[in-house]
Amino acid sequence: MQLKAKYQYTHFIYPVIIEQKKYEEFLSNLFVHDRHWKFNISRQKDDESLYNFFLPYMRKFLFPTLFWSEQDIKQFKKSNLKQKLLIATKMSCLEFDYDLANIKTGSLSDRKYGRINFDISSIRLICFKSGVCFIDIKAQVDEQSDLIDFEKILDFNHYFRSLTPRAISRIKNKNFMHGNNINRIDDIAIFINSIIAGYEANDIEKIYYDRMFTYSYMCLDKKYWENHDDFKNFKNEFLKFQYVADSSNKSLYTITDDDMKQNTYSRWENSMFGFSRESGVVFVADNDDYNITHMPFDYEKKYLYIMLLAFYQRLCLINFSQDLVKNDKTRIKKLKKDLTRFTNFSWFSQITNSDYGMSIWKKWKAAFELEELYDEVHKEYLEYYDSVAASGQEKINIILILLYTVSVLFTGLQILTNVFNIRQAWLEILVVALMAITVLSYPVYIVLRWLKHKTEKYMI
Repeated sequence: MQLKAKYQYTHFIYPVIIEQKKYEEFLSNLFVHDRHWKFNISRQKDDESLYNFFLPYMRKFLFPTLFWSEQDIKQFKKSNLKQKLLIATKMSCLEFDYDLANIKTGSLSDRKYGRINFDISSIRLICFKSGVCFIDIKAQVDEQSDLIDFEKILDFNHYFRSLTPRAISRIKNKNFMHGNNINRIDDIAIFINSIIAGYEANDIEKIYYDRMFTYSYMCLDKKYWENHDDFKNFKNEFLKFQYVADSSNKSLYTITDDDMKQNTYSRWENSMFGFSRESGVVFVADNDDYNITHMPFDYEKKYLYIMLLAFYQRLCLINFSQDLVKNDKTRIKKLKKDLTRFTNFSWFSQITNSDYGMSIWKKWKAAFELEELYDEVHKEYLEYYDSVAASGQEKINIILILLYTVSVLFTGLQILTNVFNIRQAWLEILVVALMAITVLSYPVYIVLRWLKHKTEKYMI
């Protein structure tokens, strides 16, 4: 079925993990280039609906500056770079908006449509304290007519998401993009790389795909979706949209009804949400006023933050798992502290009082397999801990055997001296020395272990 859309947009989200020891320097670079990157300070009056949607502790986690007083804001703006970094590095979440100066326009070469024109309307950077960051590029197909071909949107999402530093080398046609300030295909990838080069954690191998995560909204012309049963007529198109296929993909998806229910959600007629590890999508029709007037805003605000929160948790958990695999003692001791902090401050079961919001949150938790990942990381850590504890017990057993041997020798020498009435000075010194070793060995071992633990703690 050849569908037509009234309106659409896509957030292309590039995840990255900044090395913890370089996180302050990374933020410093953003504050220094404040002509390009504006630090976003949340204000209740700017978007009351968004902030009130989340529970109080979630507001504090996602929008910490929302709780700043006017005096706090003035003080921060007057602060020097060092003072700003001291505050920013302690914040649970930060946002920076990129100054586009004007809307960037461009076009992509396409086998079916020749060229696909597009607009980039916003770019922002969202960072969490752990160093997990997301570059969010919002773009939409620029069509002169009132309706946009669905397959054109498919092709745009499919090709644009590949414009990343990790995937750009695999694209053969380097001249398939043109436009205002976007003259080459490399420009998007170069822009992304200019933000993260030198800061990204290079030792983390492929914790996510080479391509960008797509988060798309599409409002169909109402003639395609007049009643609930009409969805089955374009179910295959919806799945192509969900799994970011291009128009040349003629596959028919054979997904079962149970799998469909697991990966989709629909609360009202004429709306269908899709969830996967590669994308988040929503299909709506314009025969409902809410789908036109409120859904476009709610989807890229309230529901986008829900997705980012789940995405953040997934990357943290995979990162923890990577540290366990490397079997680095220093990393694992740091992991214990990070995992405890993550559990106490970043692992949420309830995020909103909205039934609709909680349903979407549970869908994202399932799509990203968060519960399974969390249990797996804890299991791996406990297995490692048990292994270390067993190794430590072996050392203690060896020490106890040595102490037992020394004590036997000591007792034997005492018996000899008493039975044969030996009063040799050297023998008496030896007996005293063995007595001292027997008494002090284990306490000395405990003290040395404590000093080693303290040294490693301050080195982390």
